[in-house]
Amino acid sequence: MAGGEKKQSLSPKEIIHHKFGVKASYRIEQVHVSSRSSCLYRCHLHLPEFSVVSNVFKRKKDAELSAAELALEKLGIQPQDDDDDDDITVEQSWNNIVERIEYIFSDEFLSSGHHPLGSHLRATLLRDGERCGPLPLSVIAAFDAKINSRCKFINPSVDQDPILAMSYVMKAAAKLTDYIVVSPHVASLRRKNPYPPAIVEALDTHGESIKVEAVYIQCATSGEEVVDPVILDISSGRYYLDVIAEKLGLKDGSQLIISRWTFGKTPSGFECRVYSAIPKLNPSDKSSKAYGKRPADEEDQSSHFKTPWNAKASSACGQDIHGDAIVAALGYSWRSHHLVEHDDVTLKSFYRICCGMSPNGIYKFSRQALIAATLPFSFTTKSNWRGPLPREMLSIFCRQQQLAEPVFTISTAPVKPLSETLRSFKKLKDSESNDGNNQCVNEYAGSDDSFNHYNSKDEEELPVLESGYRCGVKILSKSLQDLVLDCSPGSFYDKESHAIQNAALKALTWFGSLFDDLDADPEQPRCYTKGELNWMFTRNVMIKGKFPSSKRYEEPAYDESKTMDMDRKPKRVQTIPNGSLVSISYSVSVEVEADFWGRTGKCLRELIESNEEIEFEVGVGSMNPHLESVVTQMSVGQYACFITNMPAEGLVLADASDTVRTRSLLSKLAAGLEYNVHLLGVKGPTEKRVESVFFKPPLWKQRVEYAVKLIKESSAASTLVDFGCGSGSLLESLLEVPTSLQTIVGVDISEKALDRAAKMVDSKLNKGACNLKTIRLYDGSILEFDSRLHGIDIATCLEVIEHMEEDEAFQFGKTVLTLFRPKLLIVSTPNYEYNKILHKSSLYHSKDKSMSQRSKFRSHEHKFEWTRAQFNHWASKLAKSHNYSVEFSGVGGSGDVDPGFASQIAVFKRRSFAEVKKVSMQPYKVIWEWTRAQGDKKN
Repeated sequence: MAGGEKKQSLSPKEIIHHKFGVKASYRIEQVHVSSRSSCLYRCHLHLPEFSVVSNVFKRKKDAELSAAELALEKLGIQPQDDDDDDDITVEQSWNNIVERIEYIFSDEFLSSGHHPLGSHLRATLLRDGERCGPLPLSVIAAFDAKINSRCKFINPSVDQDPILAMSYVMKAAAKLTDYIVVSPHVASLRRKNPYPPAIVEALDTHGESIKVEAVYIQCATSGEEVVDPVILDISSGRYYLDVIAEKLGLKDGSQLIISRWTFGKTPSGFECRVYSAIPKLNPSDKSSKAYGKRPADEEDQSSHFKTPWNAKASSACGQDIHGDAIVAALGYSWRSHHLVEHDDVTLKSFYRICCGMSPNGIYKFSRQALIAATLPFSFTTKSNWRGPLPREMLSIFCRQQQLAEPVFTISTAPVKPLSETLRSFKKLKDSESNDGNNQCVNEYAGSDDSFNHYNSKDEEELPVLESGYRCGVKILSKSLQDLVLDCSPGSFYDKESHAIQNAALKALTWFGSLFDDLDADPEQPRCYTKGELNWMFTRNVMIKGKFPSSKRYEEPAYDESKTMDMDRKPKRVQTIPNGSLVSISYSVSVEVEADFWGRTGKCLRELIESNEEIEFEVGVGSMNPHLESVVTQMSVGQYACFITNMPAEGLVLADASDTVRTRSLLSKLAAGLEYNVHLLGVKGPTEKRVESVFFKPPLWKQRVEYAVKLIKESSAASTLVDFGCGSGSLLESLLEVPTSLQTIVGVDISEKALDRAAKMVDSKLNKGACNLKTIRLYDGSILEFDSRLHGIDIATCLEVIEHMEEDEAFQFGKTVLTLFRPKLLIVSTPNYEYNKILHKSSLYHSKDKSMSQRSKFRSHEHKFEWTRAQFNHWASKLAKSHNYSVEFSGVGGSGDVDPGFASQIAVFKRRSFAEVKKVSMQPYKVIWEWTRAQGDKKN
C-alpha cells in the first residue's frame, strides 16, 4: 500500500480472537516425560468448525501460539495476510495466488479433507460426464481466504465485486498451463491430469439426501421484486450448487455467483448466502468496466447487462446482483465432507434478516417491537434510553455493512458567562401567552435541534447550550478505507457521553435514510411534528372501547358537505409531557375489509405483535407516531383501540407468526393495522431533564457555579462539607478550580450515589487536578450531628431539603446552624412559583387536588416545594434564632420580576462563634478517604 502509517502486526492468537472471539477455546494439557524432571505442554484449540492440537513445548504460551498457527494454516490464512501486506508486492501477491491454486488441485489437498473447498472439489469429481472435475471459479473466490486476501491487496474493490475476484483467479490459473485447464466459457478450473484412482475411489459417495427451504427473489423489470419460497431437493451424491443453478434455469453451478459476504443468519444461527447467475454483457458493451458499477449507477447498468439489476438481492448481500437470485443457508463445513450445514430460510426469516440490516431495524429487534418501536432521533439520558445505546448500535451496523469501526472526535468550547444565558421571565411570559391556546407543549423535546422533529416553527426557540462537549464521527469503508460518512460536531452537551451517543444516533439516522422506510405510511409525513401528531389523530385514529375514566372518543358520522368542519372532530389533548416514560401493553393485528370476510361473515384478523409490558420515552420518536399520538393523550388505566394504515409489507411479514396466512390477508384489501393499547403507567420527566430544556447551561450547573464563585471569594476558608452531595457534582467542580480549601467532605444517605462520587473524585485526583490535602465521603443522614465536622468554614446544601418532609427541613436548618456552626452556609431549593413556566400547568388535569399539587412539583421525589415567601420565612427565622445573617439570591430567570429565580438560594453568614460543649458523636460512616500526605485511598 502506498503511503500511510504502517499497521501494527497481529499475532496468530490475536487473529484467531479477532475472527472467532469467545468461540475459540484453548485447553492446555500437561505431558510428562520420564527422562525429564519438568513437564511439557500441549495445547488443544477448539474452533466452531474444527480443532487442532499443537506439538509439545516447555512453555504454555508457546503451545498456544503453535495451536493458533496450525489453525490459521488450516484456514488458509497467514498472519501477514491481515497486517503485513505492506511488506509484499503486487507481483508477490500474484505468485501467492498461483501457488495457492496449485495447492488446491493437489493430491494432498483433496485427501486432507478439512477445508470446505476440498468438499466442493470432491463433489465435482462425483459428477458424471464432462462436468466431472471442473471447480466453479465463484467457489474459489468466495471460500478461500488466502486467495481473497491476495486479490484484495491487488485491488481492494474485489470485496464488493465477485466477478473481478473470479477474473483474478482465472488470470492466475492461466499461468499453470501444464497443470490447470481454464474454461472461461463455463467459469471453472479443472486439473489437467486426473487424480490417482486410489484417491478418487476413497471419496465418500454416501452423502445424505436433504430438502431445505430457500427464498427465490424474482427480478422485476418494473416495480418491486417478487419474493417466494422455494424447496431445494438435494439427493445423495448431488452437488448442491447444481441444484441451486437448476432452480435459476442454469446448466450447473459453474454459472453461479456466490456472495462474498454472508447475508445474515437463520434463527438457528446458520449463515445465508445469495446465489445468482453470472450476468451477461450486452453485445454492444464487452468492457470489463461494466462489471464494476455500484447500485448508485443503476440506470447505467441496465444498458450494460442483459438482465436487470435486482435491488432487493443486491441490498441483501452488498454486491450487485442481476437477474433472479436465491437466498439459502447451506454449505460444506470444516467438520465433515458431507453437506451438513443447512437450515431453512423461510419468508419470515428472510424478511427479518432484511429488516435487521437497517439502523431502524436493529433498534426494533432490540426492543422486540417491530411495529411499535422506531429508532429515536434524540438521546436524552441513559436512564430513559431503552435498548442498546446508539454507539453500540452504530458498531453493530458498521460490522454488518463491512465498514470500519466509527471514529469519534470530541471537542469543547469555553463556557459563556451566566449573564449571557439566563432567561428573563418577560421572554418566558410572552412565550406562554403566545402558546396559551396550544395544549400540546413541547418543552421536553430532544436536545439536538437538527433532529428535533417535534418543535413547531411558530414556537419559541429554546436556549441552545453554547459550551460543553461536541462530538463528530467519521466512518470509512473496511477494504478501501474510503470516507463513507463524516458527521461534523453538532450541538453542545453537558456530558461527553451524551455528545458521543447523539453523534452516533445522528450517523444512524443518516444511514437509515439509505434504507426503505419500514414504518412508511403513504398518507403521513416522514418526520412528524406536534401539529402532525394532532392531524394523525384526527385523520385515521378512532378510539373506542370501555375506559375506566368514562372518557370516550369516537369518530363522528360526518355530513359530506361538512367534511372540512374540523371543530366537530375529536380534539387531541396531550396530557403526558415529553420526556416522560410510559409503560403500555398492546397488541397489533392485520384486519381485512368487510367485503373480503367471506360467507361466514367473520372478521378476518391476524395477530402480528403483542407486548404485555414495554416502556417508551415520549418526545424522542421511540414510538410509532400513530401509537404516540394516541398514548400521549390517554390516562393511566385507560384502554384504546384504533386503526392505522399499513406499514411496509416486509415489516409485517417479519413480525407475523404465520407468514403464509398473513401474506394471504395482505393480498386481499387490508383495512390496516388495528391497535389495542392499555396505558399501565407514566413516570414524569426528571427534574434535570425539565430544567435542562429551559436553561443553558442547565440549572444544576448554574447552582454549582454560583456556589463555587462564593467559595472562591472566601479566601480564608480551609474546610467544606457538602450536605447531600449525591454523585459529587459540586466536589467535581471544586477539584477543577484553585481554592483555599484543604479539606472537603461529602455526606449523603445513598451509598450508590457515594460510590459514583468516589469514582469521579478518584479519576480527578489521578489527573492531579487539585491542591487539597484531604477528601472524605461519609454515609449518613444530614439530620444527625457528627462532631468531626463541628466548626467547619463552609457548608453547602444544594437542592436537597425538598426531598425531606417540611418539618425535617426545619430540623436540618437547626442542626446545621446550632451544632455544625459553619461560617458560611449555602442552601438552594426550587422556587415553586416558577413551575408554571416549566410545566405549563394546562398539561396536568386531576380531580384530586393533592395529587394535582404534587404533579406540579419538578420531581415526583419532592416532598414539598416552597414559594419565595415560604423560603424567605424559613431562612430568616433560622438566621435570627442562631445569630446568622442571611441574603437571598438565585439562578435561572431573574430576581427582579415575577416569579423570581427558578432556583432560590439563601446564603447564611455567621456573625460570631460561640463555643458549645463538645460531645463526641460520630454517626457518619467513612465510605471513601484520600490523604495527600499518605497518598492512599481507603474503601
